[in-house]
Amino acid sequence: DDAISDCLMAFQDFLYAFQVQFCYNEFLNSCRELYLSLSSDKGATTGGTTPRLEGVESSIFLDGITDLIANNTYHHPSIRVVHRVLGKSLKPSFYTYLLGIANSDTINASIGVLPKKAQCLDSDSAAKSTKSDS
Repeated sequence: DDAISDCLMAFQDFLYAFQVQFCYNEFLNSCRELYLSLSSDKGATTGGTTPRLEGVESSIFLDGITDLIANNTYHHPSIRVVHRVLGKSLKPSFYTYLLGIANSDTINASIGVLPKKAQCLDSDSAAKSTKSDS
């Protein structure tokens, strides 16, 4: 029933999304619970399983995330980055929020494991580095 669960994802996108999920799992789970709570507050509950696609007000969601960060000790991205991600839409879906977090070069750089996405896409530089390693 959920169209998003049927979408294909490029391997590179999966890799960055996996990295973010691995590093920020507890934070993202708390964000999901917050999102579900905000969704149900406006009468848009989906049985507590998947956040609604219509979105919630980004400013309210950001206020809740700011409180989550202030009141917990788990690893989380910078609130400035979260603000930039949520600032791109007035009513983001949870999926849009997750994609924004996963696609953030700033978050990727702060984790420091994977190269910038642009470097992964640049086949010329990958080929040159392979040749120079030989």
